[in-house]
Amino acid sequence: MEHFMDDFGTTAGATGSPVPDQLRSLFNRPDDVRVQELPCALPGLASLAVHFGAGTRTVPHQHHTGQHLVFTEGTGVVADADGVHVVRAGDVASNPPGAWHWHGAAPGSAATHVTFEAPGDFDLDVDRRDWDDTYPPDLGA
Repeated sequence: MEHFMDDFGTTAGATGSPVPDQLRSLFNRPDDVRVQELPCALPGLASLAVHFGAGTRTVPHQHHTGQHLVFTEGTGVVADADGVHVVRAGDVASNPPGAWHWHGAAPGSAATHVTFEAPGDFDLDVDRRDWDDTYPPDLGA
């Protein structure tokens, strides 16, 4: 039985495109974020590389079907109900369905992650909790 890979993509050296209008409300500074569509042959899922400028992050949100993040460059942060976690290239965060979280770049470093999720499956109607207070300037330094 032969297996073929139909589509290829890379984040290496890529800069992405401006954030589409339907996603701008997901980010604290959408003009400092670039998105790059990646091939994804997994049924019901899409894949994007999200390039965050230093200090740029999502607002708190949840995905009804979950989200899988693979950090490929820089120093980032992922926050969940257990706290704020510093992540680096090679780290993976898997957010279960319905889990409150936010993620992005550390204040002093750009970061890129690849996300696997159901297209359009995010809900911003969640509590901010400590989003404003848990992002000190030296986080990830």
